[in-house]
Amino acid sequence: MRKSVIALIAVVVLAGAAVAAVPVIEGHAAASIKSEIERAGTAKVDAVSVGLLGRRVTLTNLKSKTAEAELSIGRWEASGLAWPLGELLAGRTPLAGFGWGDPLSAGRVELENVAMADLATGGRWSMDSLLIEGLDLARYDARYDGMFRVAVLTTRAMGALTVRRLEQRNTRVTLPGAGETVGLGSIVLEGYERGLTAKLTMAGADFSAGEKQPAQLSIAETKATKIDFRRTITALSSDKWFPGAPSGRVQIETAKATGFGGELFKRYGISLGEVSFQTAHVRDKVSRTRTHIEGFVLAPPLRGLEGLSLRMALQSMGIKEVKAEFDCYGTEDQGKGELTVDRCALMSPGLGDVELSARIVNADALFWTALDESDLLALQDSTAALGSARLVLTDKSLLERSLRAIAAMSGQPAATLRANWAREVRRYQPAGVLISQSMTQLLDTIARFVEQGGTLVVEAKPEPPVGFDKLEYLLNPGADLVSTLGLKATLLK
Repeated sequence: MRKSVIALIAVVVLAGAAVAAVPVIEGHAAASIKSEIERAGTAKVDAVSVGLLGRRVTLTNLKSKTAEAELSIGRWEASGLAWPLGELLAGRTPLAGFGWGDPLSAGRVELENVAMADLATGGRWSMDSLLIEGLDLARYDARYDGMFRVAVLTTRAMGALTVRRLEQRNTRVTLPGAGETVGLGSIVLEGYERGLTAKLTMAGADFSAGEKQPAQLSIAETKATKIDFRRTITALSSDKWFPGAPSGRVQIETAKATGFGGELFKRYGISLGEVSFQTAHVRDKVSRTRTHIEGFVLAPPLRGLEGLSLRMALQSMGIKEVKAEFDCYGTEDQGKGELTVDRCALMSPGLGDVELSARIVNADALFWTALDESDLLALQDSTAALGSARLVLTDKSLLERSLRAIAAMSGQPAATLRANWAREVRRYQPAGVLISQSMTQLLDTIARFVEQGGTLVVEAKPEPPVGFDKLEYLLNPGADLVSTLGLKATLLK
């Protein structure tokens, strides 16, 4: 019994000593971390605190400056760090010195008053707060000797990052070059994994011509699901990347933006209801997309030079406002080697409609790669070709109203103007294009559309399909566009 009591007392004494020693150990670890951060002379931090039991590190007023970038953080705290205790006690933390390529795993990361400047590109980024839950940054390659170190290494970090949830408040981005700014009231991201995002919600977005300038465009809310920009990450992570180089195609399953405003909309009296985008994977190697814009209204205000000018132009046409809607469907069939614009339609009730459809055939692997990588120059080496295209113009009053407006401003009768327009179309001779009998017939059909209105259908059915290698011929003087593209125009009532 006595031995048991003595053993229990020993355990209690040792435990008490260990608990009493925790503050001492934490203080030593904090001092070591501060020393490690400032060791290279490029960073300085006012205070560091460590919580061993919560695996927590807090930095206050951190500032870092290198030849490539400047960084300041009012407060940075990471808790639930998955980092060896021995490393932490030695002052070696995941962000000691903020080394590129270092791994980091934390249950929760909080940042306040963050500002960053990319000295190579002139871009700047700031935010009031950032909360990250379930952060896991794997080790990544930090070797880079080019001019755009910050941009490239940040992109590599994005490719190595996994986040369960992220929330950002009051973010401001100044774009490189002309200094345009983008502001975001809030960003909530859920389920991010190495370039693939499950859900993204942004509120209070605005775009300005410069800092402290009024927003030219604002969007109240934007929502998107299944955003895949892994190709963009791959492109921007390359040692050979530079601003303006192909950046890869971003794929989105659904996206919707609502609540449009800003000085540009106010100046011209524009309102817009909703812009949406959808992608549906029908089967293997086949996907369909839809872009829809609804609720567009142009009603110029009775103020400002631009608004008054537009208002007078519409009044001369006998209308107070213009309403329009845009709907576009497309299909990618990589198995069949076809890319089609099934139907893109711009519709304005009472004025007219414009519809376009087209089909690209013989699309090979090079074509799809060029499309995915946004490398348009590479399309020239592809076997893809234009199989067909169709443009439909339906006049419901736009021609008559336009003639009425021009007649009011010029003092000429509308009938005379219409006849002059038709005559100019018939006499039109595009520079460097063969004016054949087929071209003359095509222009005559378009002229009759100007004279009579109705529905004009212009079709292209080249035989054989016109490949990208034919572009050089089509741009040469004397090219026979009508025969090569198989152009035909039809006027319907």
